[in-house]
Amino acid sequence: MLICNGDIFVDGAFQKLDMRVEDGRITGIGRLVPAAGEEVVDAAGDLVIPGLVEIHSHACIGHDFANAEEADIHSMCEWYAKNGVTTVLATTMTNEYGVYKRGVKAIKAAADAQRLSADAGQLSEARIAGINMEGPFLGLDKKGAHDPQYLMPLSEDVLEELDELSGGRIRLVDLDPTLDGAIPFIEKYSKTKTISLAHTSCTYELAKEAVKAGANHVTHLFNAMDGLHHRKPGLIGAVMDENMYAEIICDGVHVHPAVIRLMFAAVPEKMVLISDSMSAAGLSDGEYELGGLKVYVKDGKATLADGTIAGSTIALWDGMQRAVQFGVKLEDAVKAATENPAKSVRIESEAGYLIPGREADFCIADRELNRKAVYLGGKLVG
Repeated sequence: MLICNGDIFVDGAFQKLDMRVEDGRITGIGRLVPAAGEEVVDAAGDLVIPGLVEIHSHACIGHDFANAEEADIHSMCEWYAKNGVTTVLATTMTNEYGVYKRGVKAIKAAADAQRLSADAGQLSEARIAGINMEGPFLGLDKKGAHDPQYLMPLSEDVLEELDELSGGRIRLVDLDPTLDGAIPFIEKYSKTKTISLAHTSCTYELAKEAVKAGANHVTHLFNAMDGLHHRKPGLIGAVMDENMYAEIICDGVHVHPAVIRLMFAAVPEKMVLISDSMSAAGLSDGEYELGGLKVYVKDGKATLADGTIAGSTIALWDGMQRAVQFGVKLEDAVKAATENPAKSVRIESEAGYLIPGREADFCIADRELNRKAVYLGGKLVG
């Protein structure tokens, strides 16, 4: 198959090129001539971008990674793929420990099944690239929508047991650096996993110390942390000064568009778009659950009974599109949904880029980012 005449996102910019796909992989990008009998997809006037990389999504279409059965996880991953996400980190949530253990085992089973499907050329769902472990190592004072009764002190035993049950798939560990033992914990596990500072009232100075220890990521910037103050810059100020990636939820609810524009103007190379979606994503308003807590969705806004925001109801593609509508440069928004998240969790060798030799996971959209097609392993899935 030859994708021709499109503006292909290569090296951080859109270039008028063609892209050849053979046996599910990209085999060439440049000015190419159709081969005899080759299927040609004319993308004239359209954008060709890598499949999106979603590193922070808890749930969608009524299911939740924390407690879903394997079959439900496959349904979720099909929904992600249809909505432009071709790689996902299954994101867990603070919960009763037995539920947590069952959840990571179900994720492992789904990921193992995906690998078999991919080897047979039959995969039609977003690839599970690992687990984002949000909770239980979070701060009580900034717990957000996490159930406080299940928050835990930092524990190597807990992390290693869950990692073993998942088949070594935990890639991203979210933690509050004010917890006892945080710095040595970060020093130890940042060698093999991405450590994200999360749900914390930590100071600027402590954030810098955590970065020196190996943390290089921030969970949903501005949410569940102290705000930026001109004399107390806190974690947000540390993002500006340190070598860190920072997630941001671009649904227009969690962070004001003006602040989104500000961050992308200041440090676009650090921005990682996420949905932080909960189970109402892809469904209508109503009553749902997140981490065992009741969530009420009205006009697309998800909150606990006390009004605390409890995740989003958007797909990552919506966040990317809204970022552009809010005034973010198109190329920066696309990078923040593809290249940056892949680099932030060390999977840039397998996702987030259109490069010859890679799996042919890509999307075609018009100039306003209205999605036209999603290909996974060269197969049309959405």
